[in-house]
Parts: sequence; C-alpha cells; structure tokens
Amino acid sequence: MDKGFSIPGLEKGARVLVAMSGGVDSSVSAMMVKEAGYTPIGLTLKLFGQSDQVLEDAEKAASSIGMEWYSADYSEAFSRDVITHFIRSYKMGETPNPCSLCNRTAKIKYLFDQMQRRDCIRIATGHYARTEEANGRKYIAKAAFSGKDQSYYLCLVEPFHANLLVFPLGDAENKDEVRAAAASYGLTAAEKPDSQEVCFLQGRDYRDFLAPFSEGWRRGDFIFRGKRLGRNKGLHNYTPGQRRGLEISHTEPLYVKYVNPETGDVHLGEKKEVFARGVRLRECSFYPGAPLIGRVTAKLRYRMNDEPCLMEQAPEGKASLLFDKGQFAPAPGQTAAIYMGGRVIGGGTIDGIF
Repeated sequence: MDKGFSIPGLEKGARVLVAMSGGVDSSVSAMMVKEAGYTPIGLTLKLFGQSDQVLEDAEKAASSIGMEWYSADYSEAFSRDVITHFIRSYKMGETPNPCSLCNRTAKIKYLFDQMQRRDCIRIATGHYARTEEANGRKYIAKAAFSGKDQSYYLCLVEPFHANLLVFPLGDAENKDEVRAAAASYGLTAAEKPDSQEVCFLQGRDYRDFLAPFSEGWRRGDFIFRGKRLGRNKGLHNYTPGQRRGLEISHTEPLYVKYVNPETGDVHLGEKKEVFARGVRLRECSFYPGAPLIGRVTAKLRYRMNDEPCLMEQAPEGKASLLFDKGQFAPAPGQTAAIYMGGRVIGGGTIDGIF
C-alpha cells in the first residue's frame, strides 16, 4: 500500500471529512489523510439501531489519531431511503442490493451534507476503490485489490458526488497490508473483524429480518415446466439461481428461474435454463460522455467478473445490456455496474431479463 497517498489539486491542511466506523479500514484511511498533510475530520453516521459500542470505537479511533470527531443521526432518513425500499422490493418479488442503493440515495448524500456543515472540501471513505482522471473527468475505478474491490457498490453514485470522493485504500494489495499499516500506526482497530456487508441486518439472515413484515404477502406454488410441485414459503425466501432450500426432489438439480409477484409462484428450471443473454435496467446513472450505444463490460452481482457486452441507453433512465455469453441467473432488483477500461461509467437496477 502506498503511504505516499495524496489528493491531487488539494492544498495541504485542507479539511477532509472521513467516514468512520471504528473499523480498521476507516481508521487507516483517516491516518493516511492525516499523514498526507490534510486535516481529517471524523464523522460517524448513526443509521439504524447500532450499539453504542460502534460510536465508542469510532471516537476511540479518532482520539488515537488525534483528530476531531463527530456523530450525526440520520436514522429516520435511512429507514425511509434504504430499509423501506429493501422491504418493498422483496414484497414485489425482487432481490434488492441495499449497499449500492445506500451509497446512491443515503450514505454519500448524508456525508455530503456533513461535509458542508463541517467546512470540509472532500470526503474520504474506507472503500476499496480508486478514482481516475480521464477526458477531463473524474471516475470511480476498480481497486488494486481485486478480491475486495467495491467499485460495484459505488456504481450508482452520482458523478457530482463521485468528484468529491477520496479512497485512501485504493492501492492496497490485500487486507493483510491494511492491517499491517494499522499496526504500524499503533491503531487498536488493527485486529477488529470486518463488518457485515448489509449493515442494518446486524448479522441476521435477511429472511428473519423480513419475517415481521411478510405476514399476508402472497404465497404460491413451485412450478417446473408447467407442473405444480407444491407450495412455496413466500417469494422473499427465493432468488434467481437459488438451489438450496427448495426441498424438491427431481432427477436433476433444480434452480429458481424467476418469481411471479402477481401469483406468488416460484418458477424452477434446470441449470441450463437459468442463464440469460441480456438484462433491462431502470434508474440508471451514467457519467457524462458514456456512449449511448457501445461495447462495455458489466457485472450483475458483486462476486462475479465483469463480462463483455453491448450497452444501449434509453430514455427515462433506462438501458439494456446484451452479453457476449449467457449470464447465470440475473435477478431483478440487483445492481448492474458498467465499466470501460476498469472505470465505472454508470450503473442501474435490473428490471427484467431477456
């Protein structure tokens, strides 16, 4: 990891808001901002029912670095902007991606609000991503550490906000390197475990989280090639590509093809039947200069490689992606991240498959 970190175009001493969770990534990011000669201002967002320990850990990390630290309560807005959407999406038979939605509609906007309030001019986070300049514009780009790259979760961030973001960990080669840097800085967070990806679930299975809200949701049958195989447990328990937990006996393994929110039925198929060549997108965000029609790469879930495809933008924030080869089980509600040369040029929510 390059400890010669700097922020191009930013004068030394400038105030940089640092999103702090008290974990190793945000703590090392804050220390790197300070060592680079800027003035880090720590900020911990209270978004849901986090324990007081989270705030205590963040304040302790800030104190050990010798920086100002504040907390800000956005829990009411977060419930409206992220959690309500999460619940509603499952009710509609979709598989939402709350982390990418949060970065677009909640967390980055809350940090921007606090950046202005605290008289800062940049926002630093512990994401594993980079920023790159190209054609006079600033883009979010893939991290050096491909196994932890989080550019996928940032693909919906509006270009205006992306221009303000700084990712000190973007050049880290692996997590051990980050933990070693924390130890060298004398930070107590060096051995703190990584946090859960979906923060408000707090380690719970999403089905358990949804249980209090799902009473009365439509429930139908399993259907395989027109044949009804018995009742399912409710659409929120199934997602395209799922194999485990179906509890259905068949000569070949069966997978979820799609769910029908109008009937409550879960349609099944053999593995070869679950691939799709294309997806339709809604609620897209593209960087200026992104082609209306062009060759790009895209990934439809976090843990997959971006694959070559043809992108075509459409009016009203819509687009379509036609892949060179079939993609396994695209899921409506999930995020599609779109790249050119390792840079994010846009993203959207999967609305349908073809």
